Amino acid sequence: MTDAAARSPLARPQRAIGTLDFWRKAVLWLLVASAWLVVVEPAPYELIFALTLLLFLPGGLRVHIVSLPFIAALVLYNLGGAIGLEGATDDKISVWFTIISYYMAVTGIFFCFLVTTDTNSRMAIIRNAYVAAGVIASILGILGYFDVAGLGAQFSYAGRAQGTFKDPNVFAPFIIPPFIFLAQDLLLGKSRRPILAVIGILVIALALFLAFSRGAWGNVVGSAILLVVLTLLLAPDAALRRRVITMSIGGSLLLVVATVVALQVPAIKRLYEVRASLSQSYDVGETGRFGSQAASIPTILTQPQGMNPRHFRYIYGQDPHNVFLNAFASYGWLGGFSFFTLVIMTFWAGWRAVRVRTPWQHHAIAIYAPLVAVLVQGVQIDTDHWRHLYLLLGCMWGMLGATVDYEARQRSRVPLPQGQRTPSL
Repeated sequence: MTDAAARSPLARPQRAIGTLDFWRKAVLWLLVASAWLVVVEPAPYELIFALTLLLFLPGGLRVHIVSLPFIAALVLYNLGGAIGLEGATDDKISVWFTIISYYMAVTGIFFCFLVTTDTNSRMAIIRNAYVAAGVIASILGILGYFDVAGLGAQFSYAGRAQGTFKDPNVFAPFIIPPFIFLAQDLLLGKSRRPILAVIGILVIALALFLAFSRGAWGNVVGSAILLVVLTLLLAPDAALRRRVITMSIGGSLLLVVATVVALQVPAIKRLYEVRASLSQSYDVGETGRFGSQAASIPTILTQPQGMNPRHFRYIYGQDPHNVFLNAFASYGWLGGFSFFTLVIMTFWAGWRAVRVRTPWQHHAIAIYAPLVAVLVQGVQIDTDHWRHLYLLLGCMWGMLGATVDYEARQRSRVPLPQGQRTPSL
């Protein structure tokens, strides 16, 4: 562009658009990358989200008709919370619990609207930032576990890695999606720096192991299996299928060897033997997790409005440790059925998005695998306030909208936008 052209009135809007686009991408990356720090309140994620929303509101988000069931389920779920809050508005814990649910729903809807347009570019930013967050969180969890520089008091709990999270059982599931992202890049040969990707996988795997979270162990195994199965089913040629099988076997062997090496440390082995059991002492008995869940069912069946948000803990001395049970207990029948419906619809929406050969099909698979696993994990832990759950939900539904549009353009033979012209896994 000549100097005269750069100074022309027509060039000024283009520069403004380019500048806005740059800051949108930068702040989006910073938002997702900041998710590793949640021990402080409000977390940086909350503050940056407000800025991100302001930047994208003017023309950066798109509402698609296929996202309406997702939005409706979240609205009804939180409406159940509002109804359940009646009579407990003087309880600050219940009120704050409900407000957080509203906020989480907003973040999920934001990510849905965000990735419906400019899907490939925005998903690449989200993945890159999430990998950075996952590696940082994992390193801090490992340092805390080994009490490096006295960090054990801040970044570990009861001999378990927890990083900057309040609970190892929340920390560990958070770092599973970046593990899957890196693994997929290696499987598909998309990693620009494969050695760094392998190092990242090993770091995250070690942090996952040292968190000693049984639910997270099941989560990562389920996510990895689903990733491999979907990739094999949807691979466009035999060469890719052979690569996926070879890489999967090699990677699994590497992780097994790494686990065996880690178990040579006596302290790790002792805690592993305790945590590897399917049930713990706090699970069994009338006042244990399972006993409290069973005792709550008659109350849930006779109280359509629920027990008030967070009141399950008041009544039974602990949280439900089951997101579906918690939905009914905290948000009544309306909230419970809405959440259950959302989960079923998401299984369908994800499968609908992953099976179509779009330019973002690999992104859809990488989101769907850990999303299914974390939704299933909800039967043994309360996931309804996990930031990354709503990020995954929003991205999945957003990609469904993008996929529906992609199919419509193909049927009408409308030229595809730049960057969407070579469908590949």
